[in-house]
Amino acid sequence: MIAVFVNPHSRANRRNPRIAARFQSILGEHGQVLAPQSLEELETRAAALRRQNPSVIAVHGGDGTLHKTLTAMVKAWGDAPLPPLAMLCGGTMNVVASSLGIRERPEVLLRAIVENQRVGRPAETLRRRCIQVGDQYGFVFGNGLIANFLTEYYGPAGYGHARAIWLMFRVFGSALVFGPFARRVFRRFDGTVSVDGQVLQWAEFVGVGAATVREVGLGFKLNHRADDDPDRFGVLAIHAGPLALLGDLFAVHAGRGIAPTRAFSTVASTMDIDPRDSRMAYTIDGDLYRASGRLRISVGPAVEFIKPEGGLIRRQGGDTIAGRS
Repeated sequence: MIAVFVNPHSRANRRNPRIAARFQSILGEHGQVLAPQSLEELETRAAALRRQNPSVIAVHGGDGTLHKTLTAMVKAWGDAPLPPLAMLCGGTMNVVASSLGIRERPEVLLRAIVENQRVGRPAETLRRRCIQVGDQYGFVFGNGLIANFLTEYYGPAGYGHARAIWLMFRVFGSALVFGPFARRVFRRFDGTVSVDGQVLQWAEFVGVGAATVREVGLGFKLNHRADDDPDRFGVLAIHAGPLALLGDLFAVHAGRGIAPTRAFSTVASTMDIDPRDSRMAYTIDGDLYRASGRLRISVGPAVEFIKPEGGLIRRQGGDTIAGRS
């Protein structure tokens, strides 16, 4: 049985409320579409699915929907291996899918999964660890710069690719003149960061990140160590100022990362963050949170993502789309 989780509150589903019905038509007798209205209902549905033992769980939405669904799945499955996961990209941000090279149209990918199940052919998968942040699970964590940028991105003017690009130009333009907008986005995080039990030498950071995928959006591969070890996550602790970081912009986009003189990077199994202030803003896969006191990031369970390549989908004109972030 194939289970498809659809986020009814996403912008794509608000614009086209018939998406769930189209997915159910594709599934037919091979699965069901679930559209939980709340996080509580999502957890209840995930627990019920655990008893049904689905062959595939598909998620339609962006990174935030994936992160929330994954968290509910891990809580429901416990220490048992998770079913293969299919990303039906339908959000404003699809950073995880873009990082892993999964760019198929949702309906094309879902039809291929159904056909595979109908004929009993196993799908090729791509293994990737997630990270555990407190009691939640995802693939990209960040505080400081990343969380500050997202706070501006989710402002009252709306959000989307055009706004993200405009904000980037605004940030770097403001940084050149030490303007208030750049100071707000590059507001430093004060605290202690320990990586695998070793305390980093700096007490102030532009931002601290942990991830098992490289991209953070718009093709920028900020977490360039994320692929180094399949059983650990990449760590990035940026300690240089905004003007010094301007020179790393093209290197980050190319996947070479920030220069070692301006940021500490490694791979790790655990990271502990102790903010000096009582509360710290941070993001998991584009969703914003606040923590009080110490926050631990550790390696989460392995996730097997269904890989469109390798024979799952026969290439036809117009079946693929450009990467979304």
